[in-house]
Amino acid sequence: MKSSYDVGVVGAGIIGLSTALHVTKSFPRLSLAIFEKEPEIAAHQTGHNSGVIHSGIYYRPQSLKAQLCVSGAAAMAAFCAEHSLPYEICGKLIVATTRDDISGLKELERRAHANGVSGVRLLSGAEIHDFEPHAEGVAALHVASAGITSYSAVAKKYAELASERGAEIFTNAAVVGIGASSSQHRLET
Repeated sequence: MKSSYDVGVVGAGIIGLSTALHVTKSFPRLSLAIFEKEPEIAAHQTGHNSGVIHSGIYYRPQSLKAQLCVSGAAAMAAFCAEHSLPYEICGKLIVATTRDDISGLKELERRAHANGVSGVRLLSGAEIHDFEPHAEGVAALHVASAGITSYSAVAKKYAELASERGAEIFTNAAVVGIGASSSQHRLET
């Protein structure tokens, strides 16, 4: 381990590793170290989530959150395909179990169309079984473009690519203190 780096990233989950990868791409001359307190990367939320690639149907139309979600979903699928990582565009159903829930589905459908999410349509109760024979409801919103991936696998690929660009990853390296002077920051592990 060197004693000095241009950039330090705390945490080797999906956010830390994505940040490190983008820094190594954008600023290839900078040295970068990633500090992870656990013995392996992606040991917390990144490795313990459902793997949903969110499609952007829940956010206020045309909001930055909605735009980033829609473009991010496409980028994630493309990244997985490019690097032969597991992913599936399997679609999803959001099921209304009572008539009172249908207005909420219609609002989600409106948001989806406004946000440019493809393959979204309202289903009748009878149509639900065409997509999921074990689901019951009075109506459902089918989001054909929804998908899943393994974010642990994505994080490992981010780590591999960042390392190939010169980033160094240190596991079992909890950051226990941060100090600053006028010319540098000090991370204590």
